[in-house]
Amino acid sequence: MRANGFGSSTRRLARLAARNGGPWGLATLVAVVVAGLGLRVGYALDARDYQPPDSKAYARIAENLYEEGAYDARAPDAPREVQSTNAYSPGLPFLVAGVHWLTGGVHLTAARVVLALLGAMAVPLAYLLGRRLGGPGAGLIAAGGLAVYPAMLEYHGLLLTEALAATLLAGALLLFLRAIDGAGLWTWAGTGCLLGALALVRPEYLPVAGLLPLVGLIWGSRDAGAGRRAAAAGMMVLGAALVLAPWAVRNAVVLDRFVPVSTGGGKALYIGTNLEAGGDGVKLRDVLLDERPHLREALERRGPLDDPDRLVLERVLARVAADEHPGADTDVALWRLGRENLGRDLAEHPGEFASMLASKAYRMWTEPARGVMGGGPWPALHIGLPVAAALALVMLLARRRVEGLVLSLILLYSTAVGAVLIASPRRELVVLPVVGALAGAGLAWLAAQTRRPSESRRVTLGRLEPRSEHAR
Repeated sequence: MRANGFGSSTRRLARLAARNGGPWGLATLVAVVVAGLGLRVGYALDARDYQPPDSKAYARIAENLYEEGAYDARAPDAPREVQSTNAYSPGLPFLVAGVHWLTGGVHLTAARVVLALLGAMAVPLAYLLGRRLGGPGAGLIAAGGLAVYPAMLEYHGLLLTEALAATLLAGALLLFLRAIDGAGLWTWAGTGCLLGALALVRPEYLPVAGLLPLVGLIWGSRDAGAGRRAAAAGMMVLGAALVLAPWAVRNAVVLDRFVPVSTGGGKALYIGTNLEAGGDGVKLRDVLLDERPHLREALERRGPLDDPDRLVLERVLARVAADEHPGADTDVALWRLGRENLGRDLAEHPGEFASMLASKAYRMWTEPARGVMGGGPWPALHIGLPVAAALALVMLLARRRVEGLVLSLILLYSTAVGAVLIASPRRELVVLPVVGALAGAGLAWLAAQTRRPSESRRVTLGRLEPRSEHAR
């Protein structure tokens, strides 16, 4: 029996190696995953002394949840909020509060390590996505690039949402692609649950929880009838709704209006549609303070305007909201002002507005998320991955339409959010596993064309495999 068990294990290992580029490919994958995990845990343990304002806010919310059961970003000695706590998404602070509860105290290092473990899962997920698109070589390129990507590593030393969101998005997309291969209804429901969790961490991805079910309804498994596709899409929506509903109900009670996740959208829309400031928050702060010299003088007396911990932009926006829409909630007032900007810009300055959107989209993809990306080989990695990904998308749309459509929609949606709202380079980090997987597929295809142009149809991107092959 032991011999039979050993032989069975050997056969399973051989099959696993065969699916992942042979023994050397499997060994390389293990090394890359371990390296990615070790680097992330190292950054989590050796966190920077300076934490940006959002990181501090998430930490305070988690601490207040653990100690008082209150969703509150204020420090104990803070008389009032500068920015509403409800502008912060709840997913990360609830996770961190759970770590505090499990460890019996406020242990931010333990919380960062847990986030590093979750963030490290994006490396094998990127591999699986890349392998699906272009074979084991493409998967290794995707995993290797993500494992050592310096900007992503640095975010594991900060209590921020990008790394966790990247794992959730990659996992949701892998499940969704498996679902449209013909997997059962529970796979659709699981995809919806992951998208709901993603929205609780990054609220701008809430529309994706409605967009992907629509894709599944129209372009789902070709072996399923319209009724089964409708049921599958419904299960996906239900999964997302079950995750989001408790927080949406809480918001309806506390805020007395329907807010699915958070209230920060008004600020983002107002900043992003301000043509005079080019959709840039720092420039908008200066524009608004130039219009209000007395407010500028008062703020300057208390300290430098560019100190991020002072939240000067938030203070100025609160004043603007109160002046323009007295009595209205700040976020509601900024939503109204943002919609007014949008309507006026489209009607009176369509060319200039389109140019601003294009410029913001370009900045989102070309400006590095962290300064470390500006030196050594990292600028080439930062620019090279999106370029190779674009090549792969062209090939994918021509040969495997549904997968190409799904991944194109995700990247286009992320770009549109940055163009219309705030073009933060941090947005790219959330979709980095997707970009890496596509880049790996594109580079694998190019390499195959160089080596064996006459056999190019044997490359995954160049062949039309049946969906059952993808599922395996």
